[in-house]
Amino acid sequence: MKPAENPNWFAHSPLARLNNEEALDEIVAKKLSDPSSVMIPLWRGDPLIANGAAAFLSIAARGEFPRDAGIVMLGLRGEEAVFAIDASGAGPDPQAAPFADIGAYTPIREAAGMVSKDDLAVIGHGRWLFEWHRKHRFCANCGAPTAMKNGGAKRRCETCETEHFPRTDPVAIVLAVHEGACLLGRGPHFPPGFLSALAGFVEAAETPEEAAKRELFEEAGVTLTDIRYQFSQPWPFPNAMMMGFIADTQSRALHLDTTEIVEARWIDKADIRATLAGEERDFFVPPKFTIARQLLSVWVRGNP
Repeated sequence: MKPAENPNWFAHSPLARLNNEEALDEIVAKKLSDPSSVMIPLWRGDPLIANGAAAFLSIAARGEFPRDAGIVMLGLRGEEAVFAIDASGAGPDPQAAPFADIGAYTPIREAAGMVSKDDLAVIGHGRWLFEWHRKHRFCANCGAPTAMKNGGAKRRCETCETEHFPRTDPVAIVLAVHEGACLLGRGPHFPPGFLSALAGFVEAAETPEEAAKRELFEEAGVTLTDIRYQFSQPWPFPNAMMMGFIADTQSRALHLDTTEIVEARWIDKADIRATLAGEERDFFVPPKFTIARQLLSVWVRGNP
């Protein structure tokens, strides 16, 4: 599948990223004072939604947020700079956060069904960065405090000057198939009937394909063959990169690791096609903005 055909939400940001590190602090400062710049407020990673759309505010509205509210530059839309501002410091109640009177800070999974794909990619980028900054206030090298630099693109230790950059956790997610059926399962934290493709983190010195094969064997006892990469998805929960595969299996025999997978079953393509079309079955699959749903869509179309 060509990169341009990647169907996933949170991908394909409409913004041009800035990578001129030497001048970036200067550019950010200039754009923060530019009245054409805009920002999306996020409360604990959830966006402000007004009238069914992402509420991008003028940069002038920054003065209504706490003085220490974090702000990160996400990129440029033409000459317009787009920022995200963290409203979490306003307190534990999102209704008390700035500009909640014009809309609502909406859980991002719910917002995914309202906003455009472009806006969701921007929102996900902001959520990703704020979560990373929250967890990296101290240097992993010497333990001293770190400071945000380059508009949020990195942090620098104030003592040893080590630079730290946003991390990405690679995940292999696999739709295992066998003779016209696919394997779906759920972990203990999902409700009964909710079934998805199986996934796991890529470990040190492991390829995504190796992780796919290992995870499916560990969790379900199936052996994968012909592992075929499809596409990827930035997943800001909190900072994963989902790499999607479709793979054949040697058989349908299952041996579940019940600490990880409490239910798994093989489901015929006809039933998957029906549930994707909105017909009721005794199971339901992830929503459209997930890579698992997109893998199912590819498979039922007969591609690959």
